[in-house]
Amino acid sequence: MKSRIAVLLVMLMGVALVFVGTTLAMDVRALDPNLVRSDNIDFWEEVGWSDMTPAEQWLWQKLGWTEASWNEEEKPPASEDKYWKQLTDAERYAAERLGYTKKSWDEE
Repeated sequence: MKSRIAVLLVMLMGVALVFVGTTLAMDVRALDPNLVRSDNIDFWEEVGWSDMTPAEQWLWQKLGWTEASWNEEEKPPASEDKYWKQLTDAERYAAERLGYTKKSWDEE
């Protein structure tokens, strides 16, 4: 009985590692700086959701945006009305990766 439990635990740990590894790989790929156009924040005013790279979409999703909210079919996320100091660490990180600074975010 103990050996069956041990085998089951090992199998569950293996499944968990595969899931975590896949999730981390997606996050690392999404954060490839070559896949994010962040040199001019004015760019975000013009680009469509479908024109963004998966990395850019992933970062905007961290700020609460979806394709529908980006296309003004839904209301914007709460982060839209926050000042820099009110952003969570994850939101601030995403904003920085998208080219925003405290000054540029607060001016928007």
